[in-house]
Amino acid sequence: MPARFPRRLLIDSVAVQRVSGSSVDERGNQSDDWATTSNNVPARIDLQSETEARQGTNTVVKSFSCIVPGDTDVKASDRLYEASTGRYYEINSVNEGRKLDGGVYYKSLSLLYRE
Repeated sequence: MPARFPRRLLIDSVAVQRVSGSSVDERGNQSDDWATTSNNVPARIDLQSETEARQGTNTVVKSFSCIVPGDTDVKASDRLYEASTGRYYEINSVNEGRKLDGGVYYKSLSLLYRE
């Protein structure tokens, strides 16, 4: 039986969304259309830091780390949606945790959330 990341530690559930095209909104601005590529992906999301961006907007920026199973199809250009909180997370980076045989054990994601 191949080893896999302990699912009991993945207490959150997310949807992976990928850009499926672009459109023009009612103001004439270009905007991305997102489609869900994977739903109910087990995950573990942990807050890493929180800062306030004061460049004229007073936006709170939170950094999170996230662990998902190694077989999850996810890229840095995707985003995550957590239905339980209604949050959309930007993915900054995707790193793979590998087993001795070279297989991907888990993926570690660096996330941003702006309030």
